[in-house]
Amino acid sequence: MIRELIEIESSAAGWRVRNLGVAEGEALYRPTKLQAIEEAHTMASRRYVETGHPTAVLVPMGGGTSVVIATCG
Repeated sequence: MIRELIEIESSAAGWRVRNLGVAEGEALYRPTKLQAIEEAHTMASRRYVETGHPTAVLVPMGGGTSVVIATCG
């Protein structure tokens, strides 16, 4: 089964939101982590509707780990 991940991560330009299956140039940037999480959830919902592939949001935590905080499908 095909699955997709939307990831957020801190960057010099703010919080980067990107689909791990899409080219680097298609990332979006949001000023706060909360805004990035909201954008990532919107992207995950949209991708699930468009493709039918289960899609999740991956958020970095302390210590270099990441957690899935939302799933669509």
